[in-house]
Amino acid sequence: MAPRSYDVAVVDPSPGALIAATLLAKAGLSVLVLNPKRSAPQAGAYRFIQHRPPLIGFGHGPLLNRCLKKLKFHPHEFQAVRKDNPGLQVISRRHRTDIHHDPELMQAELAREFPRDAASLWQVISRSQHSAQPFADALDSAVEGAGQVGLLQSLGLQRPRWNPPLPPEDIPTWAEFVHSANLSDEAQIFLSGLLRPFCALDVVEDLPLPVAGMHLQALMDGMYVDPNEEHPLLTLLLRRVKAMRVEVADEVLVAIDGNRRQLTALHLEGASEPISVNFVITGGDPEDLLHMLPGKPRPYQRALSRLAPSHFRYSVFLGIEERVLPLDLAENAVLINDQEPSAPEGAMLLTLSPEGSALAPAGHRSITLSTLLPYTEDGDLPGDLDKVGAAMIEQLKWLMPYLERHIELLVIPETSTDQHDPTGLSLDPRPAAYTPAIPPADDPVAAGLGVALPHRNLFCAGPAAYPALGLGGQSIAGRLIERLSMAAIKKSND
Repeated sequence: MAPRSYDVAVVDPSPGALIAATLLAKAGLSVLVLNPKRSAPQAGAYRFIQHRPPLIGFGHGPLLNRCLKKLKFHPHEFQAVRKDNPGLQVISRRHRTDIHHDPELMQAELAREFPRDAASLWQVISRSQHSAQPFADALDSAVEGAGQVGLLQSLGLQRPRWNPPLPPEDIPTWAEFVHSANLSDEAQIFLSGLLRPFCALDVVEDLPLPVAGMHLQALMDGMYVDPNEEHPLLTLLLRRVKAMRVEVADEVLVAIDGNRRQLTALHLEGASEPISVNFVITGGDPEDLLHMLPGKPRPYQRALSRLAPSHFRYSVFLGIEERVLPLDLAENAVLINDQEPSAPEGAMLLTLSPEGSALAPAGHRSITLSTLLPYTEDGDLPGDLDKVGAAMIEQLKWLMPYLERHIELLVIPETSTDQHDPTGLSLDPRPAAYTPAIPPADDPVAAGLGVALPHRNLFCAGPAAYPALGLGGQSIAGRLIERLSMAAIKKSND
């Protein structure tokens, strides 16, 4: 790493942080991305990945798709990302429903699985999607105007801020709309199970209808995932920043210099000199930086209290003989326990490796099965994870009869996060869902941390940025950081 000074440093890269890095590098700024190497997990004859929700919304996702177009990605660059048809299934004890983007195929599927509720279900889905589009347009327009510098800002009396639009006050919440749609209990469970595993808020029912519609529109667009890649979109964006001659370093951040308003330099592990920076972007949990930041932590604790981590993603890993798998099982599925949908294993994500994948030996497939589990009241991990893992396996048995006879490998991670775990599959305790202090029905976008943190040049573009919007929220955060950073540079040059 030759330069000791950068305009922008990205720590703990996320898709949103790398979107910001790409846009800022495109604008001519020097960018450093800190991306410490992580060893590829190994587990006997199988190679598993830590589970994450499959990527959604590349074709018609109203927010992420706009961002990728703005970055001018060429189709050949999406080699790590592919589309299946169907990309997703929702499976309960009574139903196996394929999720299609094509309206005619989706309506036919609903008529086959839910003949009494098909018309009402399609009305809920289509009206949700129709309400999502104008709200996505409003968000997009607000982002484009976010970098405008007003009089007070130009005088240095007020920092640039983003004022996101809100849905109209008479818009119902997702729960209110679904309950008014004359649906049976099993149809309501189907819709809730479809959304819950993909939402980064623990109050899915309180989402305004347009925000729930964004999730539905992206979900029906299909799943895009290559299990051989650790994270397809992250890999794609890292390739892009490297192609733009952005420095991607393996060094570990240990401390940050600055005063109570401005960060000035980063200290890296093993480096003799600090690196000067003008802007810092985190793609992870801002709380992880608290012990490194200069000044008192109280302003950050006040900001972080607006959005508390509530759930993490808990996974179990299976290697299984291919011949016992249902022939029509999609590579991505949501398993719903319609007898007890509120249980931890009530709505689980299943990802199945493709045929011939390097993730499993010939004649076998590897499966990652995950659920969202709440932290304890003290913010710790629950102590009964083995019981939860056993319940997840029990829930899977009705899908694959005689499961026990054909499992070649079963890994249930322990509470310990010891990196020397021989399976390489230690538990991932990072937040996957949050509890907002402001009800999302009142403020669905700004209820998150947004991009602004107490230090003026530190931005958040990770899952906590705008969790109600999911991956689309990260893309908005990345674009906002680019707009606000360039506005701040313009102001300093004036």
